[in-house]
Amino acid sequence: MSAAAALLAVAPTHAETPTGVLFAGGTVSESSSVYAGAVVSVPGATLGHGFALRGSANAGQYQYDGGPGRIDADYAGGEVALVYQTSGNWGWTNFSAGPRYTHTRLSPADPENDRRGSRWDLGLQTDGALDGPQWRLGWYGSLGPFDGSYQARLQIGRKLNSAGLRIGAESGIQGDPSYTKGSLGGFVAVPVARNFDLQFGAGATEQAGRGARGYGSIALSRIF
Repeated sequence: MSAAAALLAVAPTHAETPTGVLFAGGTVSESSSVYAGAVVSVPGATLGHGFALRGSANAGQYQYDGGPGRIDADYAGGEVALVYQTSGNWGWTNFSAGPRYTHTRLSPADPENDRRGSRWDLGLQTDGALDGPQWRLGWYGSLGPFDGSYQARLQIGRKLNSAGLRIGAESGIQGDPSYTKGSLGGFVAVPVARNFDLQFGAGATEQAGRGARGYGSIALSRIF
């Protein structure tokens, strides 16, 4: 799992002139993943307006059925990207692109898996939200065109107070040429300090040949 939940929780604020956001989180199900990173606006820009740079790192593990049988995969990687940010009373959206590196170790070895070992790809990403008085509709999408990896998430949340407490539903899909996984669940986003949000999610995932499995997630974001 990438930074989807954390980035979906970030709303540019108009009361100040913030320039960036720190984010981190993780997901646990039949697979697991963790990530951390930051978005920093370039000189002359602010969070939600103009260009920014994003750097992030991630790691995790998953299993799949291949030629040698059940295969355990461990991966770690990172990416840097140039981000274009835009926002207004309607909400916000970001578009980014940059190099992505991933190293994947397979046990036992699977020569049919093109993602084994060290690989470079181009990371394409978009995230944003339509932010109304009572509801927020957020989205996240990521694509690695050369490896064929993809991830998408959609969230709709009801605002329960002016401080930013929200509760809602989420759905997603992710995969690559070796697997496809869908998810459906709920989330709650809680402001725990000034410019600091915490989000919890839980639900079920389904992957061909395995049936439904539960998942839990946590995401943190801090605007600065």
